[in-house]
Amino acid sequence: MLISIANEIERIGGRAFYTGGYARDLLLSGHADVSPDIDIEVFHLEQEQLAAVLSLFGVVKTVGKIYPVFKIKGHPEWDFTLSRQDNYAAAAARRDFTIDAIMIDIISGEISDYTGGRQDLAAKVIRHTTPEVLADDPLRAYRAASLAGRLGFTIHPETLQLMRKADLSKVPPERIAAELKKLLLLSAKPSIGLRYLEETGLLKQLHPDLYNLIGCEQEPKNHPEGDVWEHTLQVVDQAAKLKVKSGNPLALMWAALLHDIGKPAVTKRREGKITAYGHDTEGAKMASAFLHNLRCSNELTHSVMVLTREHMHPVLLYKQKEQITDKAIRKLADRVDISELLLLSEADFKGRSMERDYSPIRNWLLGRIMALGLEPGKRIEPLVKGRDLQELEILPGKKYKEILDKAFELQLEGKSKDEILQAIRADD
Repeated sequence: MLISIANEIERIGGRAFYTGGYARDLLLSGHADVSPDIDIEVFHLEQEQLAAVLSLFGVVKTVGKIYPVFKIKGHPEWDFTLSRQDNYAAAAARRDFTIDAIMIDIISGEISDYTGGRQDLAAKVIRHTTPEVLADDPLRAYRAASLAGRLGFTIHPETLQLMRKADLSKVPPERIAAELKKLLLLSAKPSIGLRYLEETGLLKQLHPDLYNLIGCEQEPKNHPEGDVWEHTLQVVDQAAKLKVKSGNPLALMWAALLHDIGKPAVTKRREGKITAYGHDTEGAKMASAFLHNLRCSNELTHSVMVLTREHMHPVLLYKQKEQITDKAIRKLADRVDISELLLLSEADFKGRSMERDYSPIRNWLLGRIMALGLEPGKRIEPLVKGRDLQELEILPGKKYKEILDKAFELQLEGKSKDEILQAIRADD
């Protein structure tokens, strides 16, 4: 249908091109199934003309007032924009990076490249189109790092220099969060982009709590990879390999980035050893604040906070597996999604510059979970509820929660519903 739309645009004197990330990925992959989102830039038409053409193919709506994006109902992946330039070269120069300034004629397939984007694609280099593009929108400095991680490209030295000068202090936090989300979710190796944030000073400017991980020492025996920042970079790369198994990959990747954020606050030397006792609970609070400051949703923030707080438990429990009670396993399963926790724990376990086999830990914990009749990823349903207390003729009141909490505690110990109700009767 896009070709039909492009033909209709051409019929009334316009021209339509694939642009941006879609054109870039199309050239990189050589086939059309590269991205769910397609950017189309239209030249030589007025807004009313473009809207009239698109209305022939469905209900049209516009998003944004200053630079409107036209969309057709039923095709949310298509974004039509009108170029503010009739000159193709000038339009290309307005884009941020050369690899995103390539245009492909939808009808003929003709490629227009006015900034050297194809050469940079071949060299796997991210380079700005003009110095002004980063000054006009400083977030593009962050986007360069994100693209480097997503594509596995290097950033041109002159672009790095512009990134070092970028001031993102007035950029809305949610825009920064969106770029970091792309880096974490779309990269095979997010560490590439994160290292560029460190190198250009953006990490220090935007995320001081992450910057503080640099130089934070760890016990060499447990962490031969080096400081907490190096460990974190390796963990996010490991998590990127595992995220396909996750039911909530965004929470997993954020937790991988933030799981040790509490270490600088608690790291000490004790009897010649480097320790970080309590970094999990401290990190949970800091991770929550970190995501809150980026205006992430409460649901995401809570999920990441819980994973950060619990990330050490699978390994710690395994080390004491002969002494671990069923109650301890049930309590863990009630606090956190075990399936997601195991993915984070595995990434943490493997992010250490050495080969390590996580399967014994995973198999042991899943075995204990299954033996107790629990289902990974599902919270434990209380056996005793309010209606059961009413049947015991216990009147609703302040004691209800206290009684229900005690009932659940007995359930975690392995007591049956009848045994729990007998205990409640005895205490009443």
